[in-house]
Amino acid sequence: MSNPSQAASTLLLGTGVGCFLIAGFGFVQGRISLDGLSLGLVFPALGAVLVAVSRSIRSGEGLFTAAFPSEDDDMLVERVHRDLESTRKEESMGSAWAELEAAVLETELSEE
Repeated sequence: MSNPSQAASTLLLGTGVGCFLIAGFGFVQGRISLDGLSLGLVFPALGAVLVAVSRSIRSGEGLFTAAFPSEDDDMLVERVHRDLESTRKEESMGSAWAELEAAVLETELSEE
């Protein structure tokens, strides 16, 4: 399994470099110019933002570190087990409430 922060960082870095490549082709073909504001200037700006976010995730600082934790395989397995256990507990509690409600309704109906 891959480290979530490394996978996200690599994906964002590749997308940022792709935006720079698109901007480079646009400049070479004359479709993007620096003479005025155009929609084509979004690509180099977006590329810079994506590369910066990729670097911040890889360093473990910034806004997206909680969304993409830097954990090894053992930590990931432990977190998934905890999440599954809490889901099982919530499901069993929900079914217990449903059974209790059914029993109360049954006794109310039998009294009438």
